[in-house]
Amino acid sequence: MAKRSKHPKKATITETRLAIMMAPLMRAGLILIIAATASYVSQLTMGPVYGDIPSSLYHNKISMGIFLATWVLKRPLRQVLPPQFSKYLPIIALHTPLLVRYLARFSAQLGPVYGPIVTEGVTFYPVLVLSVLAVASITEFDHAIFDTVPASISWAVFQVTRDVIPGLAQNHIGTSWILTRCGLWNMVGALYALVSPSLLLFTVIPAMYTSGYTNTMCVLTPALNDTLARYNHSIIARQESITGYVSILDNFEQGYRVMRCGHSLLGGEWQHAPKGLDTAGRIYKEPIYAIFVTMEAVRLITPPPENPKPKALAIGLGIGTSIDALIRHGIEVDIVELDPVVYKYAKDYFGLSPNHTSYLEDAVGFVRRESSKNIEQKKYDYILHDVFTGGAVPAKLFTLEIFRGLKTLLADDGVIAINWAGDLKLQAARSIIETVRLVFHNCRTFREEMLTEEDLKKDYDVTNMVIFCTNSRRPYTFRRAVSQDYLGSYARRQFLYPKFEINLDEYWAKTGRDGGKQQLEFEILQDSNIFKLDTWQQISAVGHWSVIRTVVPDKVWENY
Repeated sequence: MAKRSKHPKKATITETRLAIMMAPLMRAGLILIIAATASYVSQLTMGPVYGDIPSSLYHNKISMGIFLATWVLKRPLRQVLPPQFSKYLPIIALHTPLLVRYLARFSAQLGPVYGPIVTEGVTFYPVLVLSVLAVASITEFDHAIFDTVPASISWAVFQVTRDVIPGLAQNHIGTSWILTRCGLWNMVGALYALVSPSLLLFTVIPAMYTSGYTNTMCVLTPALNDTLARYNHSIIARQESITGYVSILDNFEQGYRVMRCGHSLLGGEWQHAPKGLDTAGRIYKEPIYAIFVTMEAVRLITPPPENPKPKALAIGLGIGTSIDALIRHGIEVDIVELDPVVYKYAKDYFGLSPNHTSYLEDAVGFVRRESSKNIEQKKYDYILHDVFTGGAVPAKLFTLEIFRGLKTLLADDGVIAINWAGDLKLQAARSIIETVRLVFHNCRTFREEMLTEEDLKKDYDVTNMVIFCTNSRRPYTFRRAVSQDYLGSYARRQFLYPKFEINLDEYWAKTGRDGGKQQLEFEILQDSNIFKLDTWQQISAVGHWSVIRTVVPDKVWENY
């Protein structure tokens, strides 16, 4: 009988040894991936209470500091912590929704800067410390110099994973409970439980039950509206989606309805007439924000576009105030909206007319695709560009390249209206406006309210404005509105015609430093430097948080 070869046995032994050696490294890698996921989920969780930008102000810096400090202090930390410290990772993660829900009630006292730091100091940062310490215990060389290698690799794995996850997850947020903020924290906890199993997991059963059945941050229960009723509000609908937490809020004392997205309001309507205003017999509900009505003034431009059947393109929907008005005036409208829930709610709760074409996609991709067509390129007589939310704008929609694409899509005698809100005395404002003025002609800017001498003297000047521009160099005016333009609306009678024009060149000359001798600096925004706008907007986003808290009570923002 022939002897069997011994080589397969040697190979099996080698493979087994290799597997034994690799198992701890694979565990370390998995812990880093879970920690990076927890970082992303933590930022999602902060959004409805503090806004996306304020929540992220110090997140990366603190995370990097924790990474470095944990590696440096790993020995004293291990002496202080229990021997199997990693078994607490799933426990903290699974309790996080409960902790966040509790800490949200202190957001007004903590504010938009310290609130996220304190909240993550109780939730995510302990998770990160234990995760990094667990990885260090697996991969360390026990030598200060040599340990820089696994420490650097660990940080790289964490950071790369953290950068990749938003792109993979964003379009799926809200499609199921597990892909909500609470569901993702439960998933993080379950993954940590796989790599660090423990009998202590029995202690998280109450927390998991709370997340699934009673935590109003996780599930819509009657208790939430009972709480909101004390502040004259109720939630009609809500859903987590790709741009944030979206909900419909009714104020039953003053009689208006708004759409909330994260820590911002996308628009609203009066459900019944405000006190002192009779709207009997009117067909359409009144908008509560004047600036959206002013954008409809593209129809008042004289001379108007020559197309007898004008077409309009809307970049950003909100509740659809301006867009719906254009549709009711017989204009063919294409809507580009990233968030399908915003689009659904605009139809279901604000009566957006169905007579339009919708593109539920990223406006950047839409503009690049449509503007690059050589044949069958659609031309628009009106373009409405309104994407402001949360104290900031999506920077990628304010680049030279995007505006040039919109210029290509705009008819030769067409008009574009761009809504922007912020501090006119900041570099972000001037950079956006100068980028717009470089592409289009005859740009005229109108504020929501009149400019005063006090505005000129103050260090800040926060306002909402509409910039009207044309493709041609032909000068234009605004015709006086007639009865049909108002659609029976009191708000349109008051705010449709643009009133408070501002000469920006004179404004910046007067408000520049050193008595106007040193004017506000700016940069033309392009794809290559648009990251700067994100940085500049951090200041305005923090300011917006405080402003928006005066519109809706703190307890309504906190109980979502």
